[in-house]
Amino acid sequence: MASITPFTISVPDSQLQRLSEKLQNTTFPDELDEAGWDLGAPLADIKRLTKYWQEKYDWRKAEAAINQLPNYKIPIDIDRYGTLDIHFVHQKSPVEGAIPLLFCHG
Repeated sequence: MASITPFTISVPDSQLQRLSEKLQNTTFPDELDEAGWDLGAPLADIKRLTKYWQEKYDWRKAEAAINQLPNYKIPIDIDRYGTLDIHFVHQKSPVEGAIPLLFCHG
């Protein structure tokens, strides 16, 4: 069985710089009239989020907050694919009898 190892999130500055450049160089499509949410997120919302990520989001602050949690990794073998390192947070509830939750992201 694979072993669980502690994990600390540490995104290199070069990746954050690359993300900043990608956001700055984004070309937005035209939006269809009256599309609303029927065809995905409205363009105005995407532009607002992009601007927020460019100008206000503090990745290092978020990274530090995430790293306050008990983060771990475990390698999982996937048939016909190989091994994936799965990141997870193991945080027990202080509430007796609480229902465990599993959040997955990709």
